[in-house]
Amino acid sequence: MSGLLLVLSAVGLNAQDNGLVNISFDPEADSLYFAKVRSYLNEIRKERPTVALVLAGGGAKGAAHIGVLKYLEEKGMPIDFVAGTSMGALMGGLYAMGYSAGEIDSIVRSIDWNMMMSDNIPMDFYSYKRKTYKNTYVLDVPFTGAEFLRSLPSGFVYGLNIYNMLSALSVGYQEEGMDFMNMPTPYCCVATEIVSQKEKHWTSGPLIEAMRSTMSIPGYFMPVQVDSLLFSDGGTKNNFPTDIAKAVGADIIIGVEMTLPRDYAKVNNIAEVLMQTLQYSGGLEAHNQNVKNATVYITPDISGFGMLSFGTEEVSTLISRGYHEAIKHTREIDSIIRMVGNGGRELHNKPSINTALTKVKVTSVGYEGIESQEMQYLDDKIRLKVDEYYGREDFELAQSIIFGTMVFTHVTYRLENDGNGGYKLVFHCVKRPANSIGVGLRADSEEWLGMILNGGFGSNKLFGSTVDVTLRLSLSPYLKVDWYYMPKRGPKFGAYLKTQYRTQLGTVGNEFNYSYYKQSWQNEVRAYIAGTTWSQVDLNGGVRVEAMPFYQQIGETPDPVYRKHWDWKDIHPYAYIRFVYDHEDARYFPEKGFRVKVAYDYNFKKTHYVAAGLHGVIPICSFFSIVASLNGRYILGEDYLENMNMRNYVGGAMAGRYYEHQIPFVAINGERSCDRLLSTVDMDLRFKIAKKYFVSLVAAAMHDGNSIESYREKYLIYGAALQFGYKSKFGPLMANIHWSSFDKKVGVYFSAGYDF
Repeated sequence: MSGLLLVLSAVGLNAQDNGLVNISFDPEADSLYFAKVRSYLNEIRKERPTVALVLAGGGAKGAAHIGVLKYLEEKGMPIDFVAGTSMGALMGGLYAMGYSAGEIDSIVRSIDWNMMMSDNIPMDFYSYKRKTYKNTYVLDVPFTGAEFLRSLPSGFVYGLNIYNMLSALSVGYQEEGMDFMNMPTPYCCVATEIVSQKEKHWTSGPLIEAMRSTMSIPGYFMPVQVDSLLFSDGGTKNNFPTDIAKAVGADIIIGVEMTLPRDYAKVNNIAEVLMQTLQYSGGLEAHNQNVKNATVYITPDISGFGMLSFGTEEVSTLISRGYHEAIKHTREIDSIIRMVGNGGRELHNKPSINTALTKVKVTSVGYEGIESQEMQYLDDKIRLKVDEYYGREDFELAQSIIFGTMVFTHVTYRLENDGNGGYKLVFHCVKRPANSIGVGLRADSEEWLGMILNGGFGSNKLFGSTVDVTLRLSLSPYLKVDWYYMPKRGPKFGAYLKTQYRTQLGTVGNEFNYSYYKQSWQNEVRAYIAGTTWSQVDLNGGVRVEAMPFYQQIGETPDPVYRKHWDWKDIHPYAYIRFVYDHEDARYFPEKGFRVKVAYDYNFKKTHYVAAGLHGVIPICSFFSIVASLNGRYILGEDYLENMNMRNYVGGAMAGRYYEHQIPFVAINGERSCDRLLSTVDMDLRFKIAKKYFVSLVAAAMHDGNSIESYREKYLIYGAALQFGYKSKFGPLMANIHWSSFDKKVGVYFSAGYDF
């Protein structure tokens, strides 16, 4: 009988004007939900008037909601229904899950919002090859076959870390078809369905996707796909949804909104323009109607803050402003308390579990979006056992391992009740298109402008064949074609061909001389076997053949020089091995850790060499580190002078600019050919003057000799440099002023972009 009354009530509500300011995407589902909430509120109304809380969007400014919640809790205000949009939906959703204002405060303050607003995971979870790729290419675009444009991403960030946060905080309410009426406090959030451009009211379904979609700022976050539908930020339709609270029949509506400027002088940056667009894009008249719906309309002072003001002090100030703004409404709130009492909110279901604080029992592990062979492969990597207790760190570790393969555009997880006190852990994996295009850009004072392009065909797979084609466009362009096969287990094997036309600039007085240079055409074929998934280790070896059929030297100073040489028989076969152990926390401007490199090449013409390098960072305090490096290379055999590629080379800020084994030396521009024994050492006193700015004082020394005994001759070159660096999203920006005892001249060097 009660079910029939509920349906009749829903039909009646659908037939009448429900007071919504916009056309709903799914009016029938809305009507059913509104009827259930009305029935729930009617039961409460037998004892007292009902209270709804509505929280508006506003990006980081939404932290002010916490201050309002704190004050309402202090007053003992009961909250019977919660609605919100964007950041208001996040704060309101946590409150509806049963978290107190104090708990939400702790959660928000503990979040690294720079990480949260990105899809970044710690670099340790990428394989060495993948880390090298990410530290070379500023743009990575996956694609499938001829459908390149359709493969382009629909936003800058997927929201991976937001998903992780919500997954950790909402355990107990992650079932796919969950009714939001069954949350500790009934809840609704607003999103926008992209195709129809209608307002979506999330009242049931996947809670995590609902909360993520309402925060999906267009152009920044990718839209959320649920089944075949796409949803974005609800602020584009209804940023302050008091109409929903009115539609469910709440007697009292407490609304909190971050007001925005309406005069031209104050809308003066992209963030303000975006937020202005989001808040009022649903129509100014509709917004004004929502303001009128509020029994208490609280507008914290958020002047001086932006939508990305997530700094620790900024969040603290916003929370304080929300609290003090609520105090200004004490008279209104006290009058409500006299009607509804000060017993506080009553949860009609158990609060959500926060797995950052409480571990839960996992009774099964499953996957969505991948095949059975891939499931087994990932099971072997994440190594989670069933019927064991795990927490947030464990789940995010497993998720990061899967995502770190770079085979998936995103990987999320949820924990579903198994009905017996445990949880089913489900990883939702969405595959990247099989192929990728990488683009890198670089500018420096030596080669001016360079570009690198990479096409990885089949590169976004867990196993199987891949073809990588890399083209560098610069003064020293090259083309490399690399084929390799990744088995399900064990090392990969492959072969590649590289052809390069080198242009090496000479220097006069530590300044680049564009009228004095060397040019050569160098080719290499390599067959190798290598590790596949190690994060900190790169181990590969095999055989390779080098050939340099052409060489010429041109110069005007100090004496006219012109030498040209063709030799198709200049061929050198090698067996080789390379080992790298990289424990530094970043490729550029690392703040801790060390890196070790060892290489050995045996030329079958009886010449061989061994090389080694050590680079380490010793953090002294938060703003000061000592960075030290030691490099050496020793050639054994007598005919190394006949093989230009075998010789030792030193110079420049970039390792391996012209030759794979070229050792950098910051005090000498360009490159210099050296004798059979070369070693360098440098000490860098680095100061971190801001979050991404660095200043370094560098002292360096180099030895160039013919044997171990030559160290006694003390043939050393000294150098010093003052270096500036900035860690940008598009690669490091660096500049230095340096001096060396070699030519006793001052030189300069600058670069922008990743090394390649």
